[in-house]
Amino acid sequence: FRKNVEAAPGLTLEKALAHCRKTLPMTEKYYPEFVDELRGYAEGSGIKFDIAYAVLCDVPELGRRGCTDIAVNAQWTKDDVVYAAHNEDVSPYNFDDVAIAHVRPDDEPGYIGVNYGGIMPTVGLNAAGISLTGNAVVPNDTRLGIPKMIPVRKVLREKGIYQALMASMPEGRGHSFNNIVCDPNGEIYSMEGSATTFDALYAEDGWLVHTNHYLSPKMWKFEDNMHTRFSSIIRYNRAKKLFKHELGQVDVSTFKKVFSDHVGYPESICRHPDPALSEEEQTMSIFSVVFDLTNKVAWICAGNPCEGEYKRYEI
Repeated sequence: FRKNVEAAPGLTLEKALAHCRKTLPMTEKYYPEFVDELRGYAEGSGIKFDIAYAVLCDVPELGRRGCTDIAVNAQWTKDDVVYAAHNEDVSPYNFDDVAIAHVRPDDEPGYIGVNYGGIMPTVGLNAAGISLTGNAVVPNDTRLGIPKMIPVRKVLREKGIYQALMASMPEGRGHSFNNIVCDPNGEIYSMEGSATTFDALYAEDGWLVHTNHYLSPKMWKFEDNMHTRFSSIIRYNRAKKLFKHELGQVDVSTFKKVFSDHVGYPESICRHPDPALSEEEQTMSIFSVVFDLTNKVAWICAGNPCEGEYKRYEI
């Protein structure tokens, strides 16, 4: 977090913390249980609460780099399984920041996720079979509000698709991911959000792909700068093309094949650091995950999927 702040022009740690403090009352109103969880995390880890909360916040001029996602229902899979899958593309040094976390709250379904700092899920699958994956988008209507990481965590407390969709797009948010929310019945939604509106893209054909630009015509006017989305365009079309050929025989190996693709290298689906860029500007696929919602299993690969192995984890 400090490294990201220092790399942002005109931003200091104090400015970032001051911005984040203004959003805390909104977060406490929306999801007070998670704020309590975060206070306990700060106490147990020895990290100041202000810092722990700021890592979750939409600090101006900071943002994630990308990601490629695929979700598919049982009609297209080899063993009648619903899958949601994700490549995480961020700075290479973020590899040391993530951990596989198995979280068991007393009053919520437990979940398995890949969490930044062990506390902040970027993807997850809960014991009710609700999955949350998704992509960073860059809307032009960002404002002071509920940080976009908080709905990600709240989706993973829900037991049904209706409640999960509501949790993914709260009113009063300051920013948003494209949150892909799925359930074991094969209900698959790509919730393309900005700070002030959203569109719900349904997997009408039983599968969908999403990267880092808005697909809904309703959301096009909220795209901050399409000239920065060339990698996203390549990854989206390439993933659709490759995955379409696998329909009817999809299993975990299908996702490894698609997520290891290098067309457009180094800004390909399987992204690698570009040596022509500075460390702060580089992007890498630091992990890949395939959630089996039917059997409540996570297959997780550390590092680039072209080099790593997907290991099985059960809820």
